[in-house]
Amino acid sequence: MSRTPWALRVGESILRRICHELPAKEAHECFAEWSAELPAIWSDETLPRWRAAIRVLAYCLGQRATAQSLTPPPDDDPAEMHRAAPLIGGAVLLSLSSDTQSLVGDISNYTADLLILIGVITLRPRRSGRSNGSGKSG
Repeated sequence: MSRTPWALRVGESILRRICHELPAKEAHECFAEWSAELPAIWSDETLPRWRAAIRVLAYCLGQRATAQSLTPPPDDDPAEMHRAAPLIGGAVLLSLSSDTQSLVGDISNYTADLLILIGVITLRPRRSGRSNGSGKSG
């Protein structure tokens, strides 16, 4: 009994990891389809073994983009509107007090700048753990 080549084992491991991010039904289908391609890539007689291994690994890593396109975007959170409050408040304060040339105008401008900065920081894109239930077994 011969042992499975290392490139195929590593490739299947990469594909399992990528499919783990997909919903359960799609994960099984995609893993079966993608892993069925690996022996065909590996057994290409026109390539030296090291190039076949690189092609197997490149194919597996290339499936990440496909998996991301298959994953639905996360649902919008209504609480996101509350995170925009400092940005909106800063913009309103800046527009109301921008023409005042006194100490009050300077303080309100600095306050508006600070609120806008806080708003931009709170609205920056967050990294999500793909909370679509794909990590559940079923």
